[in-house]
Amino acid sequence: MRQQKLETLVWLARLKSFRAVAEKLNTTQAAISQRVASVENQLGVTLFERRKRNCKLTAEGREIIPYAERILELTSEMLNRVANVDAFRGVIRLGVVDTIVHVWLTTLLEHLQKHHPHVTVELRVDTSSVLREAVQSGSLDMAFLVGPLVDADMTARYLCSYEFAWVANAGMNLQNRLVGIEELSSKPIVTFPKSSRPYAIVKEQLKAANLQAARINASGSVTASINLVANAGGIGFLPVVSIREELAQGRLHMIETEALSADLQYFAYYPSDLPHALTEAIVDLAKEVAAVNSNELVS
Repeated sequence: MRQQKLETLVWLARLKSFRAVAEKLNTTQAAISQRVASVENQLGVTLFERRKRNCKLTAEGREIIPYAERILELTSEMLNRVANVDAFRGVIRLGVVDTIVHVWLTTLLEHLQKHHPHVTVELRVDTSSVLREAVQSGSLDMAFLVGPLVDADMTARYLCSYEFAWVANAGMNLQNRLVGIEELSSKPIVTFPKSSRPYAIVKEQLKAANLQAARINASGSVTASINLVANAGGIGFLPVVSIREELAQGRLHMIETEALSADLQYFAYYPSDLPHALTEAIVDLAKEVAAVNSNELVS
């Protein structure tokens, strides 16, 4: 039986509320209900009496909770005694969206090599939807991707947020004025692939303005997208963090427009089974690197 399910049972016995446990474990009430039902089906007994506002342990539930607590305590003791963060070894299969690759992945890999030299990273770069499915299927150990993410048996830890905005090169003559979304749609639009959140945001805005015929050029590469806008013309809906140099050099400029920008949140996403000390260590390093990068942007 997975530790995550045992933890759910223990917290539900303590808090007596599916809503409270969902908030405590950073998931949904449906996910909590699913975990409890899975254990009940496995054991062939009812562990909780469901009520309108709360729940109560059955006799079988009162019997199993002490065992669950003991297992969790022993697991924690084992990890504390055995885990040595200086001696991590092995391979971590990591998926990353291109924005993070472009901004701070290299720094993270340098830190990982310094702190955990015996760890090897197998890297896969793709869209959030593809990486999410890969983690769920087990072909990746974890991924850094765009949220929100609420999935049963999965953990999502916040890493950072980046603004996506509308940009163009100087030759488009869109500076120093308000540009309507209809004018934007008359130009080729460059953004991320069809399965990505940025592409969906662009489509939603065009549809809301009845401008569904606009041409959208989708690219899975941030570098290619930047070059398409800077050198080949067109309008970009791109992460501002990735075009700092182009903005400073005047190759690109932000467009003042009726169309909306968007702040996208990025998360580390991985299975919530038995906590893996190496996974947690990598996430902690990623949060540190992302935070330093954000501070550099502000300064």
